[in-house]
Formats: sequence, C-alpha cells, structure tokens
Amino acid sequence: MQASRPVGASCATIAAQVAHVTFYLEVLERYIVAGDTSKADWDAVWRTVAVVTAEEWNALRANLEQTYRRVAAALRDTATWASDPHLAGALAITVHSAYHLGEIRQALCMLR
Repeated sequence: MQASRPVGASCATIAAQVAHVTFYLEVLERYIVAGDTSKADWDAVWRTVAVVTAEEWNALRANLEQTYRRVAAALRDTATWASDPHLAGALAITVHSAYHLGEIRQALCMLR
C-alpha cells in the first residue's frame, strides 16, 4: 500500500503525514476553542505511524476529514477574530497544513 511506503530512508510515510496533520488540527482546535496551551507530544505520530492496513488508512483519512470539518466549523462560528487563539490558530493551521499537504503531494509523485 502506497500510504505505508516512505519515499526515502529518513522520510515519513504518507500515512504518518496524514496522521500528523490530523493531530496538529486537533491540538490547534483545543487552542482555538478552549485556549488550551498544554504541551503536546509532537513526535508521537512520527514514532508510531508507519505501515497501515487498508482499514487503518481509511480510518486515518476519515478522521482527518472529520477533524477538518470540526475545525472549519469552529472557525466559521467565531463571531469576532479579535482574540489571539482564533487568529493565531487559523494562521498556524493554514501554514503548517499547507507544508504537510505539499509533503504528501511530493511523496505521491515519487511513489507513482
């Protein structure tokens, strides 16, 4: 399965990239919605996600979509963007997610 193949010896798999984007969105969601600034284990995904089954891959993609929809709804429901968590969180999500989506796109090009 392509989602389990790294494109290089020191590269993460596409599955890990997708899991990381989901994790990042969840962390920023907690920050935006509740102001949660607790420490996150940013390396957990890279240590634990590599090879996935077809079912796990489908679950990763579904979880990413659900998380995206929740975060997008939370941002749309924000009455004012005057608070730091909303603006900073939205900008961080945009930039960080764009980077990892680029990584996924590059990986797909290399694997095809």
